[in-house]
Amino acid sequence: MIEVFVKRLQRGRTLFVQSVMVSVAVSKLAETDLVFVQPDTKINCVYHCENILEQGLLPAICRILNNDFVVQQDRAPAHRSRHTVA
Repeated sequence: MIEVFVKRLQRGRTLFVQSVMVSVAVSKLAETDLVFVQPDTKINCVYHCENILEQGLLPAICRILNNDFVVQQDRAPAHRSRHTVA
């Protein structure tokens, strides 16, 4: 019985996605829908601003919080570039 269980654990699964990158905005009032990043996409400041913030998170945040919010991000290069911070 244990042998069958061990074999099941060792078997690789190819049906599942290896990784998924998403962004979401969270506050004590609500959260936005997930914004999925296309596989194999290089995240730079332009992609981050245009695809994640402008098309995904900011419209949802404005609907939820009526333009009364502060965006906080970590120190990832796309988050701290001049293009993103400006």
